[in-house]
Amino acid sequence: MSFSAYAAQIGVNASSVSRAVAKGRLPVVQLADGRRLIDPAAANTARRKNSNIHSGHGGKPDRTLRRASEWKARQADGFDPAVRACVCVMRSDWPDLVRKAMAVLGADELNQARAVLAVRELTDTLACAAHYDLNAGGVWDFREALTPIPAMTWSAPDVQTFFERAGGRAETEQGLWTSDDEAGLPGGDEWAFEACSAHDAVRAGR
Repeated sequence: MSFSAYAAQIGVNASSVSRAVAKGRLPVVQLADGRRLIDPAAANTARRKNSNIHSGHGGKPDRTLRRASEWKARQADGFDPAVRACVCVMRSDWPDLVRKAMAVLGADELNQARAVLAVRELTDTLACAAHYDLNAGGVWDFREALTPIPAMTWSAPDVQTFFERAGGRAETEQGLWTSDDEAGLPGGDEWAFEACSAHDAVRAGR
């Protein structure tokens, strides 16, 4: 089944499934035409077995600090409290800051909206990478532990339509620009995959 269909089956956003695939946490079946699909049985098994335990690096103080951070995360909702605080600010404040920065730099509303969508996706990619799926709170979807992304409106109706269609009208709705479905924007799924791969260092560095 498609990433979107599997996400709907387990009750998460399709972009969360895409990120898990990019980090190698969910297996995929690649067809002859290049499309990647999810085998639900194999994916469910991988979710149960994946403990997100990674080897440390650096000296003893470095490992001690990171083990303490990991323990805090696993005893709560999957986030170290300090990491959660930073990510919450990035989710709540950065979209509007990026919008204003793009306006100062001379971008029109459409390009401001495009920049906001990219920053939102990168922020959630980072949050997903920093989240421990196995935690005492039973929080598998990292978004449940974070402040919601605030709604954003645009003065031009065509920009508002683009923003809702490309990014989703609600946080739980998959936007089209990073979708693997045929309705997705060309190149969006590949961009999402590359963005996830770029954040593998967060996992590997634990």
